[in-house]
Amino acid sequence: MKVKIAGFTLIEVLLALAIIAIALTALLRATSQTITNTTHIKDKSISHLVAMQAITAIQIGTININLNQEITEVTTILNDRWYWRAALFSTPIKSMQQINILVSKNQNGPFTDLLIGYRYST
Repeated sequence: MKVKIAGFTLIEVLLALAIIAIALTALLRATSQTITNTTHIKDKSISHLVAMQAITAIQIGTININLNQEITEVTTILNDRWYWRAALFSTPIKSMQQINILVSKNQNGPFTDLLIGYRYST
């Protein structure tokens, strides 16, 4: 009696390994992109929070800024230093002033993510 041994041929095994390698490469690329996007979204969210805090500080008078003047300040959030620039401009409505805030993780910039707010001036 002859026993027939069943199994995979070398070509079948190599083909299966090639398919798995391609699939794992695609999975790693997708995971890397997800991590990059998550970091970008986190930075954008913190940047917006920094800008909102800056506008609020200017609106309530905690930070003084003169018309057509630009100041640079630093804020620490989540153990990171964030730098922001504020500029104050007049508007067509005499009792309103426009506040422009730009934010950066680096002291020398680039300052991006413009947020515009307004304050009532007397």
